[in-house]
Amino acid sequence: MKDNETLTGAKYIGSGIEIPVYDDGYGPLWVSRNSIGLNGIVRAQTWEDAYSICEDEFFPEADETVDQLIAEYGFKREHRKVVKDLNVATASAYTSAGERFEVYPDDYPDGKLVPEFVKWVTIETPDPNAWTENELFCEAYGFRNNGPNERDKLNHGIYSKDLNGDSLDPLTPEMLADWGIELTITSDE
Repeated sequence: MKDNETLTGAKYIGSGIEIPVYDDGYGPLWVSRNSIGLNGIVRAQTWEDAYSICEDEFFPEADETVDQLIAEYGFKREHRKVVKDLNVATASAYTSAGERFEVYPDDYPDGKLVPEFVKWVTIETPDPNAWTENELFCEAYGFRNNGPNERDKLNHGIYSKDLNGDSLDPLTPEMLADWGIELTITSDE
């Protein structure tokens, strides 16, 4: 595409089904896909700009309310390293007798862990304010950069990620031909 052209539409040639598009003014074309098909086609200068646009424009709104998300993800998660220590006689909720949490920097006198590593444990502590930073929430959801869009019904600005994989790749002429997609491009002159 030339700088004086605008991407105004895209559709599958055989069925005529339209594909959402967004033109950010200039740059290459990118295709956003999930596990069941195309989310849309975007024109943006960089991959990061294109992904940000996809978050705002193409990714589906989360079906859950904020209260439901707080109930599901309202806890802090901390990952701690457990090491052997025969001086510890009693077990705790996360360690057995003869084990303790690592102590940094004491357990790393030469930059390497001295006590024998045993396992990692995950400690979850209830905290209704921690849901937005909870790694499980972040794996499944994200926040629209510009808040809710006009199609959002719950109006909280949270989108769902495809747990089977979202991708954003440069759109090539070969992809257009293979998928049977026709672009509508208008000249600004």
